Amino acid sequence: MAKPTCALTALVLVLFPMCFAGPAPAAAKAPAKHDSCGAPLAGAFVEPSRLNVWTLPKDAGGRNELVLGVHKDRDRYCYRYSVGRTVYTGSPVIVVTPGERFDLRIANDISGQSPGEFVASNALPPCEPMPMPHAETVQYVGYLNHSIDDMWMPKLAVDTNIHLHGFQGPAIAENIFLSTLSTAMRACEYHIDVPRSQPPGTYFYHPHVHGGSGEQIAGGLAGTWIVEPDAPQIAPSADHLVYIAYNWPAKVDYQYMPDYTALYVAGMTHEAALKNAVPVKYDPFDPPAWPLGFPLQAAGLTMDPLACDGINTEAIVTVDGYAVPATVTVPGGQDQLLRIVNGTSDSPKMLELRDESGNKLPMHVAEIDANPFSGDAAHPLARYLAVDKLMVSSANRSDVLVDVPPGRTYTLWSTHYCEGAMAFLQLPHPLLHIAGTAAEGAAPASIGSQPVNVADTPAAKLVAYVRAHPGSIRKRAITFTEYLLPAHGKHVPVHSSYFVTDTTDPNFHEHAYYPEFPVGSAVPKRADITVKRGSIEEWYLFNATMESHTFHIHQMSFVQIDGGPAGQPVTIDDMFDPVGTLLPNPKDPQYPLVKPSLVRVLMDFRHAPRGTFVFHCHMLFHEDRGMMGIIRVV
Repeated sequence: MAKPTCALTALVLVLFPMCFAGPAPAAAKAPAKHDSCGAPLAGAFVEPSRLNVWTLPKDAGGRNELVLGVHKDRDRYCYRYSVGRTVYTGSPVIVVTPGERFDLRIANDISGQSPGEFVASNALPPCEPMPMPHAETVQYVGYLNHSIDDMWMPKLAVDTNIHLHGFQGPAIAENIFLSTLSTAMRACEYHIDVPRSQPPGTYFYHPHVHGGSGEQIAGGLAGTWIVEPDAPQIAPSADHLVYIAYNWPAKVDYQYMPDYTALYVAGMTHEAALKNAVPVKYDPFDPPAWPLGFPLQAAGLTMDPLACDGINTEAIVTVDGYAVPATVTVPGGQDQLLRIVNGTSDSPKMLELRDESGNKLPMHVAEIDANPFSGDAAHPLARYLAVDKLMVSSANRSDVLVDVPPGRTYTLWSTHYCEGAMAFLQLPHPLLHIAGTAAEGAAPASIGSQPVNVADTPAAKLVAYVRAHPGSIRKRAITFTEYLLPAHGKHVPVHSSYFVTDTTDPNFHEHAYYPEFPVGSAVPKRADITVKRGSIEEWYLFNATMESHTFHIHQMSFVQIDGGPAGQPVTIDDMFDPVGTLLPNPKDPQYPLVKPSLVRVLMDFRHAPRGTFVFHCHMLFHEDRGMMGIIRVV
């Protein structure tokens, strides 16, 4: 049996650390029994209960407060929290309404009991950012012969914090730069005021500590928060969470991948040998193809440049913690809402709905990333877009309406799709059986959801406005790049580095995410991009690699113009960015050219909060290794 590929580039190293991952961390002490994150769920499928924040006890400031203790159990992470006298282990489904005000405390119990977990809220000192560790800058030749400022970051002490993914209030409220290790209490208190304008829908929460977010989310430290409209459109019994996360203990779905280590070694050697050259002149909105830093052949191994099934194996997932396929039973002939959340760190999924014979069924998508196609915050389920497949990348959420006839069973599948020659082998898996039974009693009133007129969606309206006012829209090119880099000196091992760069600037250089904080400041001194509130920009997102990426920006949604579901523009906050295209390289056939893929998005800063926040790849192995930038809205 061939061992799993030693990929530097995603989940394999998160779940199965092997070569090139850097020096192994010191062995951790065996966790105490009370630190167990629980056994995998088994038996009859039970949907997770929900926690309404307005029912929580009040803190010293008179606000409802939720306290989440963060625990580690070998490779797993989990939250522990109390409701009354009952202690729960797991990620609560947090329910709020627009305008809700509550406090959220994150207590770091990873290395032992946090002194700040059980004290009064007014006894907690404010948390501060954790200074980045010293890292040596090493320069290499990068994209279009521009320089790379590589800064390999050593593994930090296990820190944690929180990010309310999709939150549209001020960044300072859920400041992702804060560290639970910045005070002796090892706990941070976040004061969350949900804007009245926050769209109703399904959201995601997770830690955002740089260098460790992927490991923690892959280990289970993430969950769902829901914003309910003032008058919910669907009964609680018809409202279902479909939370996709990795199986623990970790398993891969294909055991026979070749070991491509020799290709990685050749790529690193090639990168280290590149000499400085004059940067190439280029059109930032139509960049040229550029050589791949990964060879087609080495040590008897050959990579097929036209392959689409990848060289990495995927991880097995669960639904709501249960082995797949799980089964949920619903009253037949009645509207049901599936809140689909991709809670993985690095695994985009292409979803389909099928009947018992395997025939594809239309999926009625009412919202993506809590952005209703109706544009109606009071009636977010009033309109739907019918699609035959749906890309749900890491941290994406989609609210899908289904109506299963009595006696029938529909199945939600993750399906095969062509991710690229260097990406992941995407095998099909049934995730959830939805079984319709004979309904008892009077059926609830139908939601009456209707197909959306695409021209009436908020996304289509923004596209039309921008096309009618081209002179007032700034264009910006953003490019994703990645490299295999050699060891340097005594402290820098062989490693992979990832970058997201504003390549509109003809003098750009690729640099790692490495914020510096002035004394007394909770936000970084430097921003990679500064924009004016009230402006609209069109960003050209180029993927100059042969790995998929996922673009995400905090505090706001954006409109994806290209490649949306059913080919339509869509408002989202997390976007799948496909691989580039390999082309022959006459100068060096071993290293083919990559023509970057392009997805255009509209960034509407007219309603974004002022402040400093981040944009990044939400493939968290990439983010943790540098693929993140800082934006300031002034």
